[in-house]
Amino acid sequence: MIRYGVVGVGGFAANWVRWLGGLEAAGAARLAAAVVRDRAKYAAEVEALSGRGCRVYATLEEMLAEGGIDVVGVPTGIAQHVPLSARAMEAGYNVLVEKPISATVQEARALREAQVRTGRWCAVGFQFIYSPTIQWLREQLASGRLGALRQARAVIGWPRGARYYGRNPWAGRLRQGGAWVLDGPATNATAHHLENMLYLAAAQEGGAIASVRAELYRAGPIASYDTSCIEVLTEGGARLLHVASHALKEALEPVMEIECERGLIHWEAADNSAVIRYADGREERRADPDPDEVHARPLAQVARVAAGLDPAPLCGLAEAEPHVLAIDLAFESSGGIATIGSEHVAQGTAGDGSALACVKGIEELLRRALASGCMLSELAAPWARGTQAVAARGYGSFPGSEALAHALGGT
Repeated sequence: MIRYGVVGVGGFAANWVRWLGGLEAAGAARLAAAVVRDRAKYAAEVEALSGRGCRVYATLEEMLAEGGIDVVGVPTGIAQHVPLSARAMEAGYNVLVEKPISATVQEARALREAQVRTGRWCAVGFQFIYSPTIQWLREQLASGRLGALRQARAVIGWPRGARYYGRNPWAGRLRQGGAWVLDGPATNATAHHLENMLYLAAAQEGGAIASVRAELYRAGPIASYDTSCIEVLTEGGARLLHVASHALKEALEPVMEIECERGLIHWEAADNSAVIRYADGREERRADPDPDEVHARPLAQVARVAAGLDPAPLCGLAEAEPHVLAIDLAFESSGGIATIGSEHVAQGTAGDGSALACVKGIEELLRRALASGCMLSELAAPWARGTQAVAARGYGSFPGSEALAHALGGT
């Protein structure tokens, strides 16, 4: 059974602990070691882990030196993804890191260089990439049966209140200490749905990012953005549109629409199901046989790779780096964060009971964006502003201009 050593047991890492418990019951992988810096805070968790035979360490260095693990898991804050993953690879371990890889392209590049230098591999936890439904869609696009991908759209509305932004030191922030975080819906919570489109576009020739045009907005009292509209043009001419908001009352579950030369694809995250409607009238459907397991699939597939049963992680650095590039270029295009005026914002209450800033009418704007493929500024939202596309070619470091650095400074 593959042995995981995981950094952290609180926050999102608590989910990893639970999912690994399920994989252990299935005989696939187990949590053999964990790093817990604050034993007093997580005393109950430490006691439970020790009771199931999991060794607990105060630092990553201690866990790496002790050994007895096969894969290091890094479900930490964004700013720690690259340094901790690189440290584990330098010590001779393969890694599964949570999404996104990093906030900046230069950090992602540094991790790729560590991977090459050490001969280790680093998988990334974009969960839907590991699912049978998304893998099936990629096969259909790669086969040419649908012809060229022309356009894809994904829209998500997930209300997030003050408690969400207060759950850790980097939520809703541009920086954590001296490191960029660039947190926001497209960077983090809804990143899967931007990554899905980038991953599917890459199945065809010319799928690399050519340019990005983006609008980033804040309605709530945070440093970063809570509403975004990101357009990606690929080198092959496909257009990908991701529109998301945390500043709304009504939840809109993730939906993806894809238009190809010879058919249309409709995908829904709720049950991880897809329908392909071909231009000749034929239909094909695929539903995830166990959509509740989608979160644990990265851990399970990486365990198969570590055991020599699969050749490589389904989502490695090469598959996940375009997402980092898209986010960095989105900030470059937007020129920073535009604040939505208070006259366009209503105050509500999130599901957890905390205060929630809601952009008036944003739910209908999101629906219209999905139906039309228009940017928020093109839908004549009174608070929206148009932006210019930024080319991907030659882009090597964030921020790419002094003007953007100044616009994001002091946060």
